[in-house]
Amino acid sequence: MRRKRQRGVGYLFMLLAVAVLSLGAGKAVEVYTTSAQREREAELVHAGALYRQAIKDYYLSAPGGQRRYPARLEDLLKDSRHLVTRRYLRQLYVDPMTAQAFTPLLAPQGGIWGVASSSSRSPIRAKSPNEATVLPGSALSYQDWRFIYDGA
Repeated sequence: MRRKRQRGVGYLFMLLAVAVLSLGAGKAVEVYTTSAQREREAELVHAGALYRQAIKDYYLSAPGGQRRYPARLEDLLKDSRHLVTRRYLRQLYVDPMTAQAFTPLLAPQGGIWGVASSSSRSPIRAKSPNEATVLPGSALSYQDWRFIYDGA
């Protein structure tokens, strides 16, 4: 018996199926990376707000009315200026965008009045979050989101 000549139709359908699957996998990876960046962005806003609130509490709870900012971020973990040790943060949070420590921002009158990310990546959000202070004309990267307590 002689076989019929194969025309390669099955092979063509297999190539088409592989192409469609690879496009779908590429889109799935894109959606996953965007979702992961949004999650890290939300963590950045949360941790920044925690730092800002801790700096505010440290600043406002000064004994004797002499308000000043913490000299180091570690001062937010254990404030020994009072008779009873106060803790404004449970731990020093890392920047979720870089997995490194936040960049401390120095106040004009001395001390640390805020933190910022060191990431130069562009944010997904079109505008900065309410928790962050952004310099006018910036917000091109996460390092432009500054979590500051200005004493006001």
